[in-house]
Amino acid sequence: MLKQLLWKGCLGAVICVTGFGGFPTESQAGEKLAQSSSETVVAQEISQPELEKFAKAIADLRAIDEETQAKMIEAVEATGMSPEEFMEIGKQEQSDRNLSQDKQVQFDKALEAVRNLNEEDRRKKRVAVEEAGLKISRFNEIGKIVENDRDLQKQVVDILSR
Repeated sequence: MLKQLLWKGCLGAVICVTGFGGFPTESQAGEKLAQSSSETVVAQEISQPELEKFAKAIADLRAIDEETQAKMIEAVEATGMSPEEFMEIGKQEQSDRNLSQDKQVQFDKALEAVRNLNEEDRRKKRVAVEEAGLKISRFNEIGKIVENDRDLQKQVVDILSR
């Protein structure tokens, strides 16, 4: 059970960082990041130290996700909206929203706060990966390789559960 939870968190962090909503496809320095899981990954050797760094980054990314989610909930609630109400309004097309002016103002304030927190989250994740000792591009490569290799997945989960 613990391993399943750890792996789900691990996979979520990999997905988040590998371009499915985490980092933009190009970094500020212009470094190209992985754009989709359909790209072919050249099976490269992953050393044990790299796998350790990758797992450390995953653990750090999970902690950042938890912190950001809590801050987002607080930011939305500070506007007087519930997170569920915010999400429901956010799912609607802007032209289909039938909101009072006050509710629209609440939503706009909450949305701005969430966007700012999301930007902060991206910066923190970049730093976490780099502080773990990996370049973003290598982290993405390892993530794709691990995603498709059950043995490596098990090794990462074992590292995370220490």
